[in-house]
Amino acid sequence: MAVVRDVMPAFELFQPASVDDAVALLGRHRADAWVLAGGLDSFDWLKDRIKRPRAVVDLGAVPELRGVRETADGLEIGAMTTLTEVVEHPLVRERYSILLDAAEAAASPQIRNQGTLGGNVSQDTRCWYYRSGWDCYRAGGNICYADTPTAINREHAILGADRCVAVNPSDTAPALVALDAKMVIRNDAGTRVVDAEDYFVGPGTDITRMTVLRPGDLLTAIRLPSAWAGAEFYFEKVATCGTSRS
Repeated sequence: MAVVRDVMPAFELFQPASVDDAVALLGRHRADAWVLAGGLDSFDWLKDRIKRPRAVVDLGAVPELRGVRETADGLEIGAMTTLTEVVEHPLVRERYSILLDAAEAAASPQIRNQGTLGGNVSQDTRCWYYRSGWDCYRAGGNICYADTPTAINREHAILGADRCVAVNPSDTAPALVALDAKMVIRNDAGTRVVDAEDYFVGPGTDITRMTVLRPGDLLTAIRLPSAWAGAEFYFEKVATCGTSRS
């Protein structure tokens, strides 16, 4: 497991008040920037000193990134909307119950109160070898420590593994793919919209990342199309402590 240290690496903290300002900061700092959403996953990386960004862009003061908005073709959810807000929103509960079930299955109520939808879909894998700083494939090395016969790999991939057997830890990702959601991404060159199915990157495509986000990119919103509004889905999460059904 990672060794938690008392002092984080030094970085410059930016707290933009608008999406435009946040995008400009990410464009200026590129690979040296770290996006801070709810902070739960970020603080683990920083405390363990595995990630050492020179600039941290805190999105907590950007109101444009929060909230659930009705559109002409469904709903748009800001990336900084908390999982609790997603679960409790009446339009999500009425029209997209699978997303409600997925968000409610994520961690504990305390974490859902702080964790965001954008952070949940954009977090890195939780493979303990990778998160401890081992030089595995995902970290630029030439081995998957979790794939050896004596490895600790109970929660890793058994299907579709390609060198790296780490899995995406997002509970909401399968629901968004099932709903044909669209991911809205901004950078200093403009805006692009990506299908949820294409937002997540497998090791066979790029072993060093889990999403299509590149340095300078910012996930701003997630759009749910009206085509699946009111449809019946079944969501089940199987965890080591038991099975969660809805």
